Amino acid sequence: MPDVLFILFLALVILGPKKLPQIAAQAGKFLAQFQRMKRDLLDQVNGELLRMEEKETIEKPGDSSEVAETPASVSSEIPA
Repeated sequence: MPDVLFILFLALVILGPKKLPQIAAQAGKFLAQFQRMKRDLLDQVNGELLRMEEKETIEKPGDSSEVAETPASVSSEIPA
């Protein structure tokens, strides 16, 4: 914490009280834009991974994870 205070004090001395808020606002805008770009990139990567997984599951027709469907007529013929 003292390091951050020292850096802020040094920035105030170097830049002055008039320029420091302007630079801080620009830095905030840059960080917000960077976070939006990062979120968009992660969304695109996750979307592609989901598409690849779906394509992989479609291409494996003999997979044991598929559930076999039984016709309704077969279950109704079983005596109670």
